[in-house]
Amino acid sequence: MKKVLLTVMETLKYEREIVVEIPDEMTDEQLEKALNKAEQNFGGVSDFLYDLKPYGITNSSGFDESTDSPADMEAECTDYERIDED
Repeated sequence: MKKVLLTVMETLKYEREIVVEIPDEMTDEQLEKALNKAEQNFGGVSDFLYDLKPYGITNSSGFDESTDSPADMEAECTDYERIDED
């Protein structure tokens, strides 16, 4: 029987609810601008929250970092290679 080495990319998506504190004077427009700017950087939730700090947006209560139950997942074979059997 022939063998093939598969390269599979598995994408997991998580949906989290996070309570943040914003400056009292921050408008919805300013909040949306800060959120859009933070979304432009790649990374996880910790990176996202870090990118909000310069706008005065903080998260003092933390968030659930569990990776046990993704909301969605997808697998895609991105490459394969035949394995020679000598």
